[in-house]
Amino acid sequence: MPKRLDHHRDPKYRAKNPSLHYFVWDRGDENKMYKVKEEFVFLSATDRVDPLLLNLLKMWCCLMLQTLTKNALAKYLPVNIVAPYAGTHLNIAIPLHQAPYSVMVNTQDPSMYHTSDPMVAQYYTSLRRRFYELKFSPNIVLRDYYANVMRQRVITRVQTNRNKLVKVLEGVEKLVKIHIERTGSTHQEFVQGYFNFTISRKWVHLEHNAPIQVRFESITEDEFRRKGNYPNVYCLKATKDDPASRLAVFVEGTSDNGAPFAGWLRSNAKKLVFKINTLVDMLEGGSMTKSRLLPRRWIVLKLQNQHSEIARKVFYTEDSSQK
Repeated sequence: MPKRLDHHRDPKYRAKNPSLHYFVWDRGDENKMYKVKEEFVFLSATDRVDPLLLNLLKMWCCLMLQTLTKNALAKYLPVNIVAPYAGTHLNIAIPLHQAPYSVMVNTQDPSMYHTSDPMVAQYYTSLRRRFYELKFSPNIVLRDYYANVMRQRVITRVQTNRNKLVKVLEGVEKLVKIHIERTGSTHQEFVQGYFNFTISRKWVHLEHNAPIQVRFESITEDEFRRKGNYPNVYCLKATKDDPASRLAVFVEGTSDNGAPFAGWLRSNAKKLVFKINTLVDMLEGGSMTKSRLLPRRWIVLKLQNQHSEIARKVFYTEDSSQK
């Protein structure tokens, strides 16, 4: 026990083993407002205990007192058992995931960043920032670790986005959003992933958050060549070489006066063709990374600067049809 107390009191040990407790403790050395009083309570003491047994005991306590994040509590507790006070994040790492000398903290758990306690929010933000700083580490092993994690995130995100898009081929419910432009005109649209679809008010007037059914229909390049055209095509300005020439968008729902409506969306926007080209690429198993190498595409990239800040970059690829 004295050895464990020495570890707690050692700033170097706390730096190597970050936790919310240590974070608050160290802030007290920087600002007297956060100064804490050292007071350890010993519930039990023994010469030798199996680390796994300790983890199981700690897990039981965390669930009983509901001191884990809300996401973790929802995973391990029965439905409707999570208390209103739960999610205060006293324990951020799931004890079952802890090894005797290491701990895994899921810094991407979204519930960590939505807290009313500024100290807790600052701690979680610092964890995330420290991870992004690994990209510039002089240690090649840490840089490789960062690259592998980010690569896997991209793969997972691409698969998730594609799965969501593929569902629209079967039909999904979307909510219509109404926007008032600076000119005073009203704009109504629904969003699917990166892509916005406008529903003309010349056709139908909808209420804000009105539910509608949306279904994508697409044909392969071979089918398009055989047919020569696609009668319900969404992008009327698409050329025969544009993937957008093979996509149709069907919507149905109820207007703001209670009348049902159904039909195919149409657009004469030239730049929209670039966006839908990218959308069709993704429907057919592609990604933004691959689409950026193709002409007449709309690309969205998330970039990180040396301060670990994430910025969004949007651009169009070269229009080869203008050469």
